[in-house]
Amino acid sequence: MTNRFWQVLIAMVMFSASVHAQSPAGMSPEQQEFRSLDEQVQGLKEDVIKINREMLLLQEKLLYPSSSQVSVFVSLEASSKFSLDAIELTLNNKPVQKHLYTYRELEALRKKGVQRLHTGNLATGKHQLGVTVRGLTSGNSAYSKTASFPLEKSVGPKLVELRVVSTSGSQPTITVKEW
Repeated sequence: MTNRFWQVLIAMVMFSASVHAQSPAGMSPEQQEFRSLDEQVQGLKEDVIKINREMLLLQEKLLYPSSSQVSVFVSLEASSKFSLDAIELTLNNKPVQKHLYTYRELEALRKKGVQRLHTGNLATGKHQLGVTVRGLTSGNSAYSKTASFPLEKSVGPKLVELRVVSTSGSQPTITVKEW
């Protein structure tokens, strides 16, 4: 796929170099040539961005076909005083994802943001989803909790949200919502 990308890019450069734009009156030949070259470069940049976007979409479709795709998302209750530091995800007791949170990511989650933690392939049938959450409670004490949830995958994409809920004065809990 990468070789094809470079072939298309080289072809576009060669094509654009052969095209001569009409220049406005009153510009010197050097200025006209520079302007034409600048316009061609800007056009090439836009084309490369479009091709890159299309390649990423095609790559995702090839790697994660919708019939076996599973995506796991993380959200945090907006009023939560829990400070999420790290999360670990397992599927059928096999680790699939670990993530350490930055301050900015934590703030985004507190503002009702949702993070895609994992996208992968999963066969149809019954599975076990495990999650370990680490962080600080409202009293600044270290907190770690591991939970396990049954997950049934059918034909078609499966979307799962792991929601960390913490009310004032209580220990955080992990809930699962499937779509």
